[in-house]
This record gives sequence, structure tokens and C-alpha cells, in this order.
Amino acid sequence: MTIITPQILEAVSSYNEAEVRFHVIDPMLRKLGYPGGEDVYLKLEEKLEYPYFFTGHKNKKKDLPLGFPDYRAGLKGRRGSFIIEAKAATVGLAEKDVEQAHSYAAHSQVGANYFVLSDGAQVVVYETLAGGRATPIVLLEIDELDARFHELENVLSPANLERICRVNYDKGLKLCDGLGSSIKIHSGEYDMKDWAYRIVIGGQDCTEILKRSVPQFSELDGQLAMMQRDFELRVGGGVVEREPDGRIVANVSFAGVTKNSLAAMKLLGIDRMAFATNAQFISTSPDDPTVFESTADFALEKGTMMPPLFGDAVPMDIDVDGDIFVTTRMHKEGDVILGEYSAVADYRFDVPMVGRTNLELDLIGTFVLRLIT
Repeated sequence: MTIITPQILEAVSSYNEAEVRFHVIDPMLRKLGYPGGEDVYLKLEEKLEYPYFFTGHKNKKKDLPLGFPDYRAGLKGRRGSFIIEAKAATVGLAEKDVEQAHSYAAHSQVGANYFVLSDGAQVVVYETLAGGRATPIVLLEIDELDARFHELENVLSPANLERICRVNYDKGLKLCDGLGSSIKIHSGEYDMKDWAYRIVIGGQDCTEILKRSVPQFSELDGQLAMMQRDFELRVGGGVVEREPDGRIVANVSFAGVTKNSLAAMKLLGIDRMAFATNAQFISTSPDDPTVFESTADFALEKGTMMPPLFGDAVPMDIDVDGDIFVTTRMHKEGDVILGEYSAVADYRFDVPMVGRTNLELDLIGTFVLRLIT
């Protein structure tokens, strides 16, 4: 839908206020989505009974109405609205017009988030809370209204009003100083500082024997060293929040270092983990970190296609079950959470002619979580 035709562009400089409304503002509002469906409204020349700056007792016989804003539009029953004032192109926009429109937007009967002025030559958008002498957040010359219409939509369309004007008040107990009762994790990394593993058969440590005789075990050190040296171990995101029972829980998602490793993590159920603490608040001191713990159980049946770090997935020739226990010690520092972790994984399986076998893998390292504040 084109608003400004060559004919309008040629004649707009001579428009009076009614013509500015008819040729510019009315089609602009329709393109923005007003009056639209049942969830939005559009009011014309609404009478405002008293000024927003009025003090003392009201007297309807003596006190005059503040005025009649040309348009008021917004979301029904929700936060998000704006007023529009039209002026004649032959007169133009003055500072007093901005102040007048601001007084309408800030009026106690209105409470609009934004106010808009147009004299046909320009369309200008202001944020009400910034005051009547603020810098516009959108300023469009009439000849670029169609090309840059998205700038108006990004602020004034019903969908964007709902998105940017929504306010949720946090009534929960804070996680720590500087945070509310929940916070999103944007990203993060964790470094593997050291590792150790043991292979136990029948209660005896057979690690060194099996590393010399079984290729899969002899390659394990090399794979762990390669992950530590060549790959970035990343946190995909998450949220830290206080649950209804008062506990603080961090739900964290992890990104695999390869597509295969992510697929394997999903099979084991460790691509997403929930960490909980009994502490009332998250520490802000590195000398007194908060302890979070997480556990996960897994079971993989014989025949499950298990992806290695690289290459094609191969079917498992035995059943494997186990558990993982992770302990973290963390504290908030600025917009990040810093900490150390210790992970203990126990893989249990039966080896033919050998018996019950346990692979115990220990990992330790540090991590950083970036918060969306």
C-alpha cells in the first residue's frame, strides 16, 4: 500500500490540517493496522477534561478542558498507545506544537507511550517519558514515508507496541544483589583443566592393562586432550530462577563441540542440565562461592547408534547405563557468573567373559556464564 503518490507530493505543501489528516495520517494509520480488529482501538478528537499538570480541586464551571487530541490509538486492555496531532503544512511544526502533543500523551486520561506530529511535510515520533523537548525517535520526510515506513511500524504497529510496551513486575525474592528473581543466560564457555579415568572390573583397577590392550580405551586420552586443546566448549544458553519453593535452579543448555558430540550428549541426556542450590542467594564473592549440584541418569540399549567425536555413528554392542554428578562453585561478578566445576561420570556395562565393568571419568575446569541484564 503506497501512501504518498506523486500528486500528494506535489500538493502537500499547501495542505490545511484537514487535508494532512485525510491524505497522510489516515492512510498511515490504516497501514499501521488501525482501527484493525477487536484488540486495538482508534479514537478521534477525544475530549480531555483536565490538564495532566492540574493541581488542587477540579471545578467544571471554571476549569477548561486541556484539548482534543486528533487521534489516539493503541491496544485494548493492555499497555501500548500513542496520540497523533496534525498541523497544516502551511504553518509547519513549532516547539509549542510538540509541547501540546506531549501534554495530551501525558494526560491522566491518556497515558500514551508515544506521541506523533505531522504537518504533511514530516512525520515525527517522540517517546512521552522523554518529555516535550526530547529528540525524536523517528523523523520521516514526506518523500521518504513509504521507503522508511518500517521505522514507524517498528514502534507503532499493534504487534510492536505489545512487544516493546509490555512490562512485567518481578515480585519474587532476588537471586542476589543486582539481579531479580530470574535471569537469562545468554552464552558461556567452560574450560577443561584436567581429567582422570579409571576402568574397574570386579572391584580391581584395570585401567593401565586395558589402555594397552583395548584400542577404544587407548584412544580416550587423545580424544580428551584434543577436546581440551582444539575445541571451544560452549554453553548455549539457559535461565537462573527462583522456584516457588524458594530454591534457586539454573537450567543450562550445552553446545556440542561437533555435531556428533551434541548428538551423543542428547542420547545421554546431558545436553541440558538443571543445577540447584540450597543457598538463599547467589554469592557475589569469589572467596565464598555458591555451590550448585546436578545429577543425570542414562541408559543406552545394545544396538543404539552412538556417534563418536568424528565419523559415522556405530551400533553399540552392549547395554550401558550410568550416572553423572556435577558440582559447581560460582559467584556473580558484573554481568557474568564465574565458577569452577567438577564432573564425575560412571558408565556401567557387562563385558562378555570379563564381567561387570565400570568406567569412571572425572573432569574439572572453570566456566563463565554471560547474563542478559
